[in-house]
Amino acid sequence: MKKGIFIAFEGLDGSGKTTQFNAIKNKLAKIGINCIGEKEPSDRNPIGLLLQDIVRNIGLTVSPISMAKLFSVDRYEHVINNIKPCIDSGGHVLIDRYVFSSFAYQGLDLNFEDIFHYNRDAIELLMPDITIFVDVAPEVCLERINNNRIRKELFDDNGVDLRERFFDAFERMKDTAKVLIVDGNRSADAVTDEIWDVIGPRFMYSERH
Repeated sequence: MKKGIFIAFEGLDGSGKTTQFNAIKNKLAKIGINCIGEKEPSDRNPIGLLLQDIVRNIGLTVSPISMAKLFSVDRYEHVINNIKPCIDSGGHVLIDRYVFSSFAYQGLDLNFEDIFHYNRDAIELLMPDITIFVDVAPEVCLERINNNRIRKELFDDNGVDLRERFFDAFERMKDTAKVLIVDGNRSADAVTDEIWDVIGPRFMYSERH
């Protein structure tokens, strides 16, 4: 049985990453290609739900090492129980954030090697066919999310560092992961068109063969 296509969407908060994730998913649906949408932290297991509470800062404080490990365990459970079975059975999956988000966000406190070690099992089990990184300057992202106090504080201090950590991880993983970097400073439709020009033919070919 042929395997399905797995595509991840990455970017800073406020980059328009989720907008593009939804746009591509809707575009696929309109042409009759079924595709499951996933996200991280996941809502598929208790660890992912706990992480969602932590990310929302609901009265929980967790050490950077514990956060990195929780994300890696959530990711592995998500892959082994949900994503990989779908891909192996010929289904397509889009995911809003995957392993590069760990290298960036947990990378603010931990080094690349430790994060890679925690995520090795998921990385070896399943990497996306392509990762789409919607690249927007941190100051633009901050403007877009300036009504969200928690995220605003994150970007005030760390937006530039986060972007640098994404690009550092792309370079370190260049032999393992294929990454498409798109300019997210344009209109949403223009960004969607560029992404579709790259991934659309993959889906068309997959559906025909």
